[in-house]
Amino acid sequence: MTRFILAGLPALALAAGFNACFLGLLERPPLDQALLMFFLAGPLAFIFFSILNKKTTLSGERAAAPIPWKYPLLDNLPGILLGLLFFGIYLAYGMQLKQISVAQVDNLFDADVASWIRRISAPDVKDFEMRGPHPFTYFIFRPFGWLLNLITNSPPLSAIILNTFAGGLCVFLAWLFVKHRFQNSTYAFLIAALLGLSTSHLVFGSVVETYIFSALSMILFYYLLQTNPSSTASVVFASVMTFGITLTNFIQNCVGYIVFRPRWRDIFRFIAWALSISIILSFLHTAVYPASKLFLLPSSVENEFKFFTGLSKLPTWRIIGRIIQLVRTFSLYTVIAPDVFVLRDEVGSYIPEFNFYKIVPGTFSHSGYDGLGQFLVIVWVAILLVAGSSVIWNLVRTRKVDLPIAFALCIAFNFILHIDYGQELFLYSPDWAYAVIFFVAFGLAPVRENRFFQAGFLLFLILLAYNQWQFMQTIIEALKPYMSIAG
Repeated sequence: MTRFILAGLPALALAAGFNACFLGLLERPPLDQALLMFFLAGPLAFIFFSILNKKTTLSGERAAAPIPWKYPLLDNLPGILLGLLFFGIYLAYGMQLKQISVAQVDNLFDADVASWIRRISAPDVKDFEMRGPHPFTYFIFRPFGWLLNLITNSPPLSAIILNTFAGGLCVFLAWLFVKHRFQNSTYAFLIAALLGLSTSHLVFGSVVETYIFSALSMILFYYLLQTNPSSTASVVFASVMTFGITLTNFIQNCVGYIVFRPRWRDIFRFIAWALSISIILSFLHTAVYPASKLFLLPSSVENEFKFFTGLSKLPTWRIIGRIIQLVRTFSLYTVIAPDVFVLRDEVGSYIPEFNFYKIVPGTFSHSGYDGLGQFLVIVWVAILLVAGSSVIWNLVRTRKVDLPIAFALCIAFNFILHIDYGQELFLYSPDWAYAVIFFVAFGLAPVRENRFFQAGFLLFLILLAYNQWQFMQTIIEALKPYMSIAG
């Protein structure tokens, strides 16, 4: 009881003082006052109590293991080179889209490109709103944007370099993850290349938004989770980054932790520490950047309701079209680029907009595939079926729940979340692309040593690369007449 009092009283005092000084506690309605006090005092009290009670600290009863780096440089060289290759590819596309990106919002699959370029690297953003679902994104992005500005002296270029580097780093971490799990560099190379070539990472590794950073934080989380099982601190660090960029993605980290370490004391410690640190950082973020919305206040999240489609109130043809859009986006568009709709008059936009769906009265149209795309889809569906069957058979045979189940649950979580949230669902695809690719990696692992499989998979990647190149060229050629105007 003494420890509870010693932890609770300072927490209440600090929460009251901070909220009064920086967030105008006394000027807010009673509900906001109660929420501000509860959500700041609670995490502070937990941290103070954990310090007093050493058994509940981040390292647990044993000292935390260091963050792993298990291979020397030469062993990592294939993954490093692959990551650099995709960084170069993303940067090349990002630079081609630079002029249009600086001026436009929502044209490229609903991405808020210009807004995020400003948030990452513009000189002053204190008066620029940060939405509630991104609790402390400025703390994560702006130090890197500031450093890059010292070199480039160009905020748009800094944002593009940071975004494309995150895309390349996703590929490298994917290589590390697969290499560590399956001890096969060739297989790791093939799976990481598949992630890098996926439509999701090709687009959002090149186009500035938050989603490639979310993917990076979640891949990092799963890499640390499997390589450093005795450390809670490392996965808490990755989860805090995930939470700070987009808070709903923290649920995917929780799913992975629960599946991989199903010990309730460890689960509680992980979630409590991650949430406590994240909430405190969210409060500090709002104090430093007053235009930021604090996600835990109703007034800060009510604006998010405009992104819901109101599915239950839509006519039947729209509901059916939405479900088909969900299935096609998750299973096909995320990895293999289809024909893209280039819209202008249909959406009242002078500069073209690009989507994988089109709605006109009575008709919900979806992007399709021609020629090579159809062949790739057939192969990809076969890969998904084989991988899914392999994972299910392994689960039945061993009765052991492992990471592929976590990835399947993460995909299911995103599917449920986006049944009614979002317009162009492809915008959110980096939130689950890594889970789809890693699920496939586990499913195909039994044949990873087979040379015929490796050769066939490499051929599939070569054909996929050509298909993706055609897709990106379609976008760039359609935008070329407008780039000088936007710039």
